[in-house]
Amino acid sequence: MNRKIYIIIILLCLFSQTAHTQKQDETIVLDEVVISSKEGQELRKIPASVSAIATKTSIETIILTDLRTLSALVPNLFIPDYGSKYTSAIYIRGTGSRMGNSAVGMYVDNVPYLDKTSFDFEFFDIKWIEVLRGPQGTLYGRNSMGGQINIHTLSPWDYQGTKVKLSSGSYGLTRVQLSHYARPGRKFAFSLGGSYSATDGYRKNQNPDYNPEYFNAAGMIFPSAYKNNSVEARQSASLRASAGWRPSTRLSLNYIGGYEYTDQNGYAYGKYNFSTNLPDTVNYNDLAYYRRNLLNNSLHIEYRGKNFKIASVTGHQFLKDSLLLDQDFSPASMFTLFQSQKLNAVNEEITVRSTGTGNFQWIGGISGFFQNLNTGSLVTFKEDGVAFIQENINNSGIPFPLEVTDGNIPVAGEYIAKNHGFAIFLQPSLNDLPVKGLSVSAGIRLDREHASLKHFTNSVYNYSMQVGPRVISDAKNDTIAGNETMDFTQLLPKFSVCYRTGDHLAYISVSKGYKAGGYNLQMFSDLIETKMRTVRPVEFDIQKSTSFKPEYSWNFEAGGRTSVWYNKLSMGMTFFLMNISNQQIAEFAPNGQGRMIKNAGKSQSKGVELEIDMYPSKRSWARLSYGYNENKFTEYREQTGEDSFVDYSGKHVPFVPLQTVSLTAGYAFDFKNTFIDRLSVSGKYSGAGKIYWTEVNDISQKFYSLLSGKISLSKGDFSLDIWGENLSDTKYATFYFKTFGNSFGQLGKPVRFGIDLNMKF
Repeated sequence: MNRKIYIIIILLCLFSQTAHTQKQDETIVLDEVVISSKEGQELRKIPASVSAIATKTSIETIILTDLRTLSALVPNLFIPDYGSKYTSAIYIRGTGSRMGNSAVGMYVDNVPYLDKTSFDFEFFDIKWIEVLRGPQGTLYGRNSMGGQINIHTLSPWDYQGTKVKLSSGSYGLTRVQLSHYARPGRKFAFSLGGSYSATDGYRKNQNPDYNPEYFNAAGMIFPSAYKNNSVEARQSASLRASAGWRPSTRLSLNYIGGYEYTDQNGYAYGKYNFSTNLPDTVNYNDLAYYRRNLLNNSLHIEYRGKNFKIASVTGHQFLKDSLLLDQDFSPASMFTLFQSQKLNAVNEEITVRSTGTGNFQWIGGISGFFQNLNTGSLVTFKEDGVAFIQENINNSGIPFPLEVTDGNIPVAGEYIAKNHGFAIFLQPSLNDLPVKGLSVSAGIRLDREHASLKHFTNSVYNYSMQVGPRVISDAKNDTIAGNETMDFTQLLPKFSVCYRTGDHLAYISVSKGYKAGGYNLQMFSDLIETKMRTVRPVEFDIQKSTSFKPEYSWNFEAGGRTSVWYNKLSMGMTFFLMNISNQQIAEFAPNGQGRMIKNAGKSQSKGVELEIDMYPSKRSWARLSYGYNENKFTEYREQTGEDSFVDYSGKHVPFVPLQTVSLTAGYAFDFKNTFIDRLSVSGKYSGAGKIYWTEVNDISQKFYSLLSGKISLSKGDFSLDIWGENLSDTKYATFYFKTFGNSFGQLGKPVRFGIDLNMKF
């Protein structure tokens, strides 16, 4: 593998040397210069695998409405659509997580979002998005092992005016966006905006006992969001405001605040049909929904010195949500889950960076965070669930049969998880020494984190037992309570060598990634059920049973970028190899009560990434993104019995596509003295797969393709867009899981059409 990397680097360097320098006056410049959030230089000059979605063609002709619509636009970036905003799984180079801490970091306007429950929000007025692939721990810290996504919204310093967007489409889609940006003076600017979106959803619950109108009448959920038994209906409303003050040319202060409310119906999980390899219709009898309140506030203070810049970013996030699940997702009355969360997170980062033009450049800083998460849960075993527990008790070897006399058995839990951490980092770079264009960068970060969990789980049920002529009636009361703590300390180094000449670049880099450990809150209901299912005393090692260890990786990559033909053609290619230890795998707990994370040995992810941007003229463009990622276990043995194991070594890591591809293209026709100024036509082809759903690799989703398109008519500051998504109406599965011996899955979104009206004043 090392010999291959060396050969690739040599070829890239030769390619960059032989590419001829272009004349500046013939260069096509359609992109604004995108500056890295952390490193303070153009993204295209960074020795890393990085992509930017920043051009007018990208933002306005590709349909970007939320985080999941980014999937496959960037090589080896895969964000499956699981339906609910509660679950935001992001995979970069095969590294990701469906639950627990994210393996991909996300910043919005330079503020980290610490909990992935808050990742999925409605996009509007997005200025640019940058995606860094591979471990970014040196500058970004914990949970950026797979990569980093940085989202930047429009600023009133850069744009002034009023924007309106009205949308309507299939399945009751309604979207309204309104924003105003103003700069009354040279030193002050502000903005205010809001959005609303709703849809009736794409799937209906076919169970005759599912009656959301009953719950609507009880005032449990927002009535207008749930029509005709749809399990994917949703509505969301948000507000965003900003204010900036520049008292001098050196000092600037900017405040950004936002709030979003989301109300979603349940989960479109249908029983998996193995003959079609697709989920069947949704059929469960209890209500499921998710509601979320999300509040963000941040203050950015920046001071520019003679040869340095110091920036302080203070962020606060408040999240309050609740969900209700028919957790067996079947017509049986097994059990339901109600869960509520209240999250408060505060973070502070102070960064100092050189701004001179010398050969020696550096960036360093300190950061800290505090996160308090209160979780309440109530698992209710219903009629069939009670019978299941009773059967297990009577099969446990008790001398006399037992009968549970309660119709329902509640299992209640209260959990207070607190995390706080501190980090210090430094990344110096030496440029043009000893050869002009050659640069060496070495970074290090010390990351320290403390996690604690205060937990209480309780279940009570009444039973009777026939003992000879006597009938004994009693109550079984089981409790698990205590306090658990963990500490993590990590050194996260990074080293890179880069050679630049003109618009051409080649580099190699080595970096370490780290994803924090934690606790499986849903595991407590599984443990208490073990106590419930036997009359004998059962004790657990709570720390061992509920915790999981950090995950680590070493990433080796080699890549290059070039621009030729007067910037009409830009290309980038990266080869990478990532070795992962203590792989965190999400699965259902042994008794089926919720999901858990466990450490699963080692894996290796390797592959290639290719990006090509073409601008044949100022009216036409095309972009190709391709990623190949082979991610396999290299060491993973799962214990299935006291002396039996299953060896998954050599198997593909589940939920990760082997390939991602995206091809977007557009062409514009300009007119004079007509009722329109421009007609634009654009299209996007994207695909992902093969995706294995289990460690055994016995169930999978084959490679699937999606096609979308848009026709835009514009006149002055007005434009009308007519669009369609999944035009081929491809049937594919976005999710698979197994619970209580039944297999379930979720279908992707069907063909959809819509129309957008955009106005600027």
